[in-house]
Amino acid sequence: MRDRKIHFNSCIDWLDLAWRLPGESPCRLFDIRQLEERAQLAERGLMDALFMADFYIYRAGFSMEPLTVLSALATMTRHIGLIASVSTTYNEPYDLARLFASLDHISNGRAGWNMVTTAVDKVSQNYSKKEHLEHDTRYARAHEVVQIVTRLWAGTHTNRIDTLDHQGDWFTVKGDINMPPSPQGQPVRMQAGSSQAGRDFGAHWAEIIFTAQPILAVAQEFYSDIHQRMATLGRAPHEANILPGLMPIVCHTRSEAEDLLAARAGPDQGNASRMREMVGIDLTTLPQDEPVPLELLPPKGSTNGMRGRSDLYLDLIRKHRLTPRQVLGQGAHLAYAGTPMDMADLISEWFTGKGCDGFTLMWPSLEANILFVDEVIPILQKRGLYRTAYTGATLREHFNLKAFT
Repeated sequence: MRDRKIHFNSCIDWLDLAWRLPGESPCRLFDIRQLEERAQLAERGLMDALFMADFYIYRAGFSMEPLTVLSALATMTRHIGLIASVSTTYNEPYDLARLFASLDHISNGRAGWNMVTTAVDKVSQNYSKKEHLEHDTRYARAHEVVQIVTRLWAGTHTNRIDTLDHQGDWFTVKGDINMPPSPQGQPVRMQAGSSQAGRDFGAHWAEIIFTAQPILAVAQEFYSDIHQRMATLGRAPHEANILPGLMPIVCHTRSEAEDLLAARAGPDQGNASRMREMVGIDLTTLPQDEPVPLELLPPKGSTNGMRGRSDLYLDLIRKHRLTPRQVLGQGAHLAYAGTPMDMADLISEWFTGKGCDGFTLMWPSLEANILFVDEVIPILQKRGLYRTAYTGATLREHFNLKAFT
């Protein structure tokens, strides 16, 4: 039986509560020196990877183009992985193969690709498209994109003189790419999406899965479901690491942490607008402390955007009879407030309870990031749940994933 250890990916394009705190500088999300400090902090905490999301459209709280930033940070770090979200819907597979193979060479084998299909329909307007692809159609295209990219990467390991010569429903690609094999064989594949199509895609291709699961019981159900889908494809559970999002609002005292959590739950018109997209109704027009009328809710699977997240909210409302105020205050990702010991206990419970293989850490502030590294991680190490040193050089080795030769 494999010796399981907790894995952490650190989001470096996120400081959710920084603007509320004295001494914090959220505007420095565009400052490469602050990103360097945060990357080196994550590396000091022995985390598996830095992670940058990308939505291809204006969205408050997100910053620069990920591959550019991570290429710079690769020269400022030695061990930590570098994972970028890059869309399968708005990029060509040949370019994707070369971009990530290049990052893998620059970083000496630390690159990872978050294979997103892009949920926001307005993105199509930035790419000369009349309309955004339908949800399941985006995943059909994504399957072909990843098939081509992985075959292009695999082709660098051979001395063959023939070419890829792919002809499919979406693409015609002659191949091959003009570079030597990746230092880790192939960049690591990550996926984010919890709809039925997203789960099938993740079970087929992903080696890391980033998901929104705010309740342990729901996370355990997702964890089991992914493993069952993987088994039907001949994959073992350890071939994909499931890392739900966690915002660790960690402070020296519980009262400080709870005050920050309460501040985060304050009025947010942007959140109300996003929630209207998720659940199909404007929750601000309903009585705030009475359960959401179930007859107003649309059926699951009806959105063309983040379908997995929409289905999650609809399930939570139906099962727990949540009020509009509760829904608007409930992020899709787990936000937990407490002391370093409280945080270590929560992480241990989810990990040992088979709700996850670790977490994707979405920082509320730089102070919380520092406190997590300085005080939460040593507790997990003492419990034997977290590494005490990097034992490998590549991102594949950090996640104990198979090597490609």
